[in-house]
Amino acid sequence: MEYSEIMKRKDAILERPVRPIPPDKLADEHRRYAERCKRSIEIFEKAKGLIPGGVEHNLSQNKPFPLAMDRAKGCRVWDVDGNEYIDYLMCGAPIMLGHGYEPLDEKIIGIIREKGPATGLTSEYELLAAEEIIRHMPGVEMVRFLQSGTEADMAALRIARAFTGKLKIIKIGGSYHGWSDQVVYSVHIPRTGNFESKGIPPECYAHTVDVAPNDFEALEAAFRDNQDKGGVAGVMVEPIGGESGAHPVHPEWNRTIRTLCDRYEALMIFDEVVTGFRLDMGGAQKLYNITPDLTVLGKIITHGYPSSGAVAGRRDVMKVCAGSMGEKIFVGGTLAANPISMAACFYALKYMEETDAVARATAYANRLTRALNDLYATRPDLGFFVYNFGAILHYMTTAFFSVDLNAPDALTQIFSRKQVADDYQVVTMAHGLCTLAGTRMYTCMQHDDEALKKTLEVWEYLLSLIPRG
Repeated sequence: MEYSEIMKRKDAILERPVRPIPPDKLADEHRRYAERCKRSIEIFEKAKGLIPGGVEHNLSQNKPFPLAMDRAKGCRVWDVDGNEYIDYLMCGAPIMLGHGYEPLDEKIIGIIREKGPATGLTSEYELLAAEEIIRHMPGVEMVRFLQSGTEADMAALRIARAFTGKLKIIKIGGSYHGWSDQVVYSVHIPRTGNFESKGIPPECYAHTVDVAPNDFEALEAAFRDNQDKGGVAGVMVEPIGGESGAHPVHPEWNRTIRTLCDRYEALMIFDEVVTGFRLDMGGAQKLYNITPDLTVLGKIITHGYPSSGAVAGRRDVMKVCAGSMGEKIFVGGTLAANPISMAACFYALKYMEETDAVARATAYANRLTRALNDLYATRPDLGFFVYNFGAILHYMTTAFFSVDLNAPDALTQIFSRKQVADDYQVVTMAHGLCTLAGTRMYTCMQHDDEALKKTLEVWEYLLSLIPRG
């Protein structure tokens, strides 16, 4: 679906009132959900006394309670009550080969048995993993491994400032670049500023420049107006738009950023934590033929195995990570580049290439997108639709991410629309679909005809609960 069509259909949803499930039917679904997930509820009740909020993971669907999972295989996961789900969360996107891909798991088991988990010293797998990333990604000549996407984003900003000698970082509203202080600004929804900044001193945003997505005029002004205020060191972007494409980029947006970075001698930073090795083995940068100066990678490089992140890029830029004390940027991490993570990276990328995992996951995503749009078309009164960037799908039901912050009732609209989306997700979870935030689905090469059939059946049921209007 083209950018203009996506934006037009989003606007059409926002012009309609939300369409909630009637209270009596919703209560039935909550009862069904609670009845089939008793053990998850027990674990949650105990966890609330030991863990803040009762859950560690910000990917969890926490309303009315988070599911406790037991195991995963292929495109399916099972909770502790034995309920089966078609998994479209995919651990937040890194799973491309499918859960429990045996050739990969056997390699990692061998590493643990033969070499141990970590020594705090260098292993050959660091070199092998770096070579694989460099071989695939056009903008990458050197790689520095870290322990998470958040750490990699932090390092990228530090590299940009050290290399350029400038201060300001342009952040595009609605994008997520980890949870470090200076980038928790206008996350999720553009123009929300420091709405989610509790515990962060305002001074941390002194050199963060917030620009709304696809605002070409504001983008150029950000470069121009900050020339005498320390200058722009870099622009950090999600190449398909904030929240993995929930805020799609205009077709000329990334190319304009590239042009302005060159003109003002700033670095273009692609955050490919989700898009790298999911849109293409060469990332969004190869797919769209736009070469960034720095690339941020996360959990996808180890296929979900822990301690996973990297900042990578041009050789001259990355060299600020090397040198003697006082001349290089400081980055750390005792478990960064441990043998397990590096072996997982090396073998996962090898197997993804050998199995053509990206193309297979994308083919399924295309089929699912078409099928869901055909199903939604049977309810034109709702205006629901789906679009996808390769193996990343966004299904629009209430469009709460896209509410205009200039509207007088913006916050009310966001919260009410999100509540309805959450209610929809309770139904889909209760009937065996696991998705992200009631808006997003990630596919892997193991999704099959049975998964497609189940997905459509659940959505057909959900649509039947919403009164026609």
